[in-house]
Amino acid sequence: MEVNNEQQPGLTQVQKEESVFGKYHIFIKSIIIFVLLLIFIIPQVIINGLISERESNQAQAFYDISNKWSGRQTITGPILVLPYLEYYRDTNNVTRSIKHHLYVLPDKVDFDGKILPEKRHRNIYEVVVYNSKVNINASFGKLNLNSINIPKENFIWKEASVVLGLSDMRGIKEKLEMRFDDATYQFNPGVVARDIFESGAISQLMLDSVDKFLSSGHDLSLDIDLKGSEQLFFVPVGKTTEVKLNSAWQTPAFNGQFLPDTSIIDAKGFTANWKVLHLNRNYPQLFIDSGYNISYSAFGVDLIMPIDGYQKTSRSVKYAMMIILLTFLVFFLVEITQQKKIHPFNYIIVGFALCLFYTLLLSFSEYMIFSLAYLIATVMTVAAITYFIYYLFKGTRVYTAIGGMLTLLYGFMFVIIQLESYALLIGSLGLFAVMFAIMNYTRKIDWYNLGKNKTN
Repeated sequence: MEVNNEQQPGLTQVQKEESVFGKYHIFIKSIIIFVLLLIFIIPQVIINGLISERESNQAQAFYDISNKWSGRQTITGPILVLPYLEYYRDTNNVTRSIKHHLYVLPDKVDFDGKILPEKRHRNIYEVVVYNSKVNINASFGKLNLNSINIPKENFIWKEASVVLGLSDMRGIKEKLEMRFDDATYQFNPGVVARDIFESGAISQLMLDSVDKFLSSGHDLSLDIDLKGSEQLFFVPVGKTTEVKLNSAWQTPAFNGQFLPDTSIIDAKGFTANWKVLHLNRNYPQLFIDSGYNISYSAFGVDLIMPIDGYQKTSRSVKYAMMIILLTFLVFFLVEITQQKKIHPFNYIIVGFALCLFYTLLLSFSEYMIFSLAYLIATVMTVAAITYFIYYLFKGTRVYTAIGGMLTLLYGFMFVIIQLESYALLIGSLGLFAVMFAIMNYTRKIDWYNLGKNKTN
């Protein structure tokens, strides 16, 4: 029998191939993970598009309801309107005239309103509408024609009127009438000109005596039952404008140019009080035609919905890449420290499961409060990934570490979403802690010798 005495090589062919693969394994897997991270930007873009679509559907539901009910309301006035003629001679020396409107704002106007909110539904979407009862009291000072340099005879006194601006006339529920001095006047739809009003109601004064009208001040009062959606604003037309509002709505947002001087928000609803002076705005008490834009100074209250799931879901998506990156990093470290090879397909499966969390969160938050939706989506996602990893790494406790890590990450993300004012600070500190933990865990890894096989 012939004996082969040829010396065997130190490594078999399989061992050589494994050694070559091990040498470049870290680099190749790093490239694969990086490419996968770039690919997972695509589902995040799709999810953001889905959130925008659902927000658009919600906005359409609001439009449909408010279009049949009444839209956001802004009350402007009451304002005294005095038309007059300006005479001039044309190039042919013919006397002609131009009609102008002198707008006289009240010295003082008080609004005392009560808002009665209601919730209306369109499919799965919820919109808040309201009925309101607003009492308006105003006082006009004595009009000094010498201060405006317009001859008394130029005024068209029979067209003197009081105009109340309303942004949506469909909101008027009852007939509108006012008490002006000792007489009662009815309002009719329309405005004398669109210089400062887009829409509103007008009441002709039908003056008996111009001299009497000019010789003293005037008091005005009216009550208005007004429907609207989400928002009720006021334009501060008085030298002193005071607004008092109360409602059973528990989540108001005070917006516009002025915040309330005092406000109380509790389980019974809210009360708010504003006081605005003419010095706080940039237009005078008397002006002609469209000399000033007074609508910019509007202020009031928005009846916001307690939970905005779309906004919070959109904010949570911003942290999707961080969670995917940290999960992939843990997988990568497991491959290095536990000598476990994880196929790229497993990375893809886990990555899609992490992305699916946001679609679950979005869909659940449309039917329940955001906190509960977040809890359900987190439990489902963490349980599914932990179950998958349990069978991927049999005989190890890796699945408990990854499950615990994901639970902490989603809990941390929930805290950041809730803390709007401190989100950046808390998020930065949290990421610093994660970075430090990774640095501490990897500091003893000999990266240059990971692919080398030891031989006897």
